[in-house]
Amino acid sequence: MHLPRRVPTSSAALLAYAAISFGYFGWRLLPHPGRELVGLGGESDAEIFVWSFAWWPHAILARTNPFFSHVVYAPTGINLAWVTSVPGLALAFSPVTLLFGPAVSYNLAAVLLPALSAWTAFLFLRYLTGSPWAALVGGYLYGFSSYVLGHELASHLNLTGVFLVPLGALVLLRHARGELASRRLLWQLGLIVAGQISISTEVATTATIALLLALVLALVLLRGARPWLRSALAPVAAAYALAALLTAPLLYYAATGIGQGAVEHLAPLFSADLLNTVLPTRVTAAGGDVLRSVSGRFPGDDAERGSYLGPPALLVVALLALRSPRPAAVPFLLAAFATATFLSLGNALYVAGHRVVSLPWSLPSRVTGLESVLPSRFSLYAALAVATMVAIWIASARGGLLRPYVVPALAVAAIFPPVWSADGVHRPARVAFFSDGISARCFPAGETLLVFPFGRWGESLLWQAESGFRFDLVGGTLAHNDQPSSFAGDPTVARLLFDFLDPAARPSMDELRGLAARRGVDRVVSADQTDAYPSATDMRSFGPVRRVGGVFVAPACGRPSLAGDARPARAAPGPAGRRSIH
Repeated sequence: MHLPRRVPTSSAALLAYAAISFGYFGWRLLPHPGRELVGLGGESDAEIFVWSFAWWPHAILARTNPFFSHVVYAPTGINLAWVTSVPGLALAFSPVTLLFGPAVSYNLAAVLLPALSAWTAFLFLRYLTGSPWAALVGGYLYGFSSYVLGHELASHLNLTGVFLVPLGALVLLRHARGELASRRLLWQLGLIVAGQISISTEVATTATIALLLALVLALVLLRGARPWLRSALAPVAAAYALAALLTAPLLYYAATGIGQGAVEHLAPLFSADLLNTVLPTRVTAAGGDVLRSVSGRFPGDDAERGSYLGPPALLVVALLALRSPRPAAVPFLLAAFATATFLSLGNALYVAGHRVVSLPWSLPSRVTGLESVLPSRFSLYAALAVATMVAIWIASARGGLLRPYVVPALAVAAIFPPVWSADGVHRPARVAFFSDGISARCFPAGETLLVFPFGRWGESLLWQAESGFRFDLVGGTLAHNDQPSSFAGDPTVARLLFDFLDPAARPSMDELRGLAARRGVDRVVSADQTDAYPSATDMRSFGPVRRVGGVFVAPACGRPSLAGDARPARAAPGPAGRRSIH
């Protein structure tokens, strides 16, 4: 059977992937693309990126330091290079943010990033195999892998923004084939690494580890590549130097931020389970709740259980490995797949949730700067290795219908997401006080608010972003696991962070007044909802109370603040303060 004469071009492939991504994640956003947010609700991760998309253009246009913000965790603030603030994505989507608001901008990025990752993998695999159809399948297996689907569900833009990884592989391969001069490798790879740093320093770190190990594997397994390896070392090192120069401010703040937060060592909690390679979780249709009794015992959560590749893809890998003769790159790719899978197992080998034996990653996970690298995320590189082998197999397959068509189709079907589930988007709570601009008539710009529900238990970060940063927040949710020490070390804050859901353990009003005095709070705002804390009665502890726009405000609108500021209210929307299309 011959392939159709019409083959997909790169633009057609991008449109196809974008249509697929919209069908998976975007259609539920219509007709109000800013009302819901892509991803599960409850953990505020989407709000982190909505806030970040608003912050970077706002800070630059306001001529304030974008790498350190005092508008959250006020008055001390937070180093934004030490959290997932995705400056590269925020700036790339800033025109959308300024025109339509940060929620629309976030949703557009969330829908496009998987498609963009699939497309760059397509470009790499088309160049490698010479077969657009093989590249189309391989690109899908990378861009819509269970790794990507899990982090898409968790609203992790920093981890779904992995479209630069295949481009790095592409420029290295072009240099190895003599089609790219060393000087061009230097600046192209330098721009790629710099771009990845600006999206996720963690992915940039794991990609660097993967690159170093790939060079070692090539040295051992590809004898013909050894001369190239020697010639490539200098331009690759220079590319990293260029990337460091281009991202110097970000790297500086990242380095100075080490040790400033209460960092949790999460690597032991997020090792991949070996069984997850063949057993799906609920992020794919093949998983659902049927296998939950087993997959639910895997370490971590569904977002971090991204090792599933599917039996059809693994069958292709086995067929390719057993083929004789086989392409020279196959032993290297098999070793790369095994290495990435081994790294994803992390600190210990788990099988069906049972810890079997300790593994070597327990040593580097103790190194400063690597303690926040979750080993399960190395499954990204295993997915790329498998996608590459599937593309090679398709491109070189001969014979009947089964080999070049049915098995790849089954490989795609094995990682198909449950598009019928409503979990793909959520609607955050908004109150008219902030969304309708009432706050601008209630108190002067620049006041510090203590907002309830507090921190990650509410939507205050979203409300601040969509209000154009006209007020500062005592709380924040930018750093779930590494809150600034000056903030998390406050005993009242600690109780709000960890005991907020237990009414009996919440701080008293006296304790909240003490917190307000220590953090320079001007007003307290509490959403008017069932079992509100603080209640309307409790709010009287902070002065006269007014109910307006779905919240209680104390001291009431127009009254002097807790700090004694009696300035008249004035509207001061920031550059990123346009309302979203809800």
